[in-house]
Amino acid sequence: MTVLPAEVLSGTGGELLIALLVLVAVVGIVWAVSIIVAYDRQPKLEDALSPYTVGRTTERHAPVVARNQDLVETPFLQRAVNSVGQFATRRGVLQYLEGMLKQADLSVRPAEALFLYLAVVILAVVLGLLLGGPFWALGAGAVVALVPWAALTTLATRRTDKFTAQLPDMLQLLGTTLRSGFSILQGIDTVADQLSEPARELMRQVVAEVRLGRPLVDALTDVAEETKSEDFAWVVSAIAIQREVGGNLAELLDIVAETMNARARLRREVKTLTAEGRIGAIIISIMPIAIGLFVYSVNPGYLTPLFHSTPGRLVVFGSIALAVVGILWIRSIVKIEV
Repeated sequence: MTVLPAEVLSGTGGELLIALLVLVAVVGIVWAVSIIVAYDRQPKLEDALSPYTVGRTTERHAPVVARNQDLVETPFLQRAVNSVGQFATRRGVLQYLEGMLKQADLSVRPAEALFLYLAVVILAVVLGLLLGGPFWALGAGAVVALVPWAALTTLATRRTDKFTAQLPDMLQLLGTTLRSGFSILQGIDTVADQLSEPARELMRQVVAEVRLGRPLVDALTDVAEETKSEDFAWVVSAIAIQREVGGNLAELLDIVAETMNARARLRREVKTLTAEGRIGAIIISIMPIAIGLFVYSVNPGYLTPLFHSTPGRLVVFGSIALAVVGILWIRSIVKIEV
């Protein structure tokens, strides 16, 4: 791949070219994000079930559907998104991305999210190549490629942890409603009104699917797969076994809730004992950046060889790679499964 000469980019014409490329990139990103994210892609549960609800009309939903269809059916964009989606489906990437988006509760279609992600990564590589050369292109591409996945993983994990933390209270409330004479479906519906998100919407989704004829265990299994909660998978297994062999479901749910509370206490103890290792990982990641900024503020010329010579760039990117490996290594050591 050829790189534009330095004299081309150093003059007024080069600055105009760079400014034009940045402007085109920003406009393209804003346009893509507005198409993919700005409108209501997945209507809420009440809107989705409105045709089945007595006393509600669907006329107010029709313009929304029509507007969405007109917005996303741009021929060129659709062909590009479909091509990326078909390729990713064959590689199994689209299925994994779809699961992560569901777990994070993000209303974005997997193929369109992947298309936007690839477009931004390619754009970052091209801008890095034009502005700094191959090394900067590699660094910019790596950063832009890793940040969205890290953010998506964080959102998905946070939602799963929040749902798992709600399970003991949810099971205790459900056991109480069952002792009061409610059926399990009525109990789930009642409990959903007392819970906060994300458990509220997930339980309402289960109730809606069962009322439309889906088996209860299948609906609960989908929730366990969506949230990737091992604790809730145990709950589903307990309910499935109870429905097969019988027994006191309220007492069984109390036992499961007590077990979850004990595991939560153990997790907190482990988190306290491993706090030193996690703080060490944070310090290791921050200290090189802080020292570099301090040295640059005191003596900028001292760090010049690191950014204007090939060996210096190798040292910079090699140090970043080793720092990332060290952080991941420490996290794997202090991460203890309970």
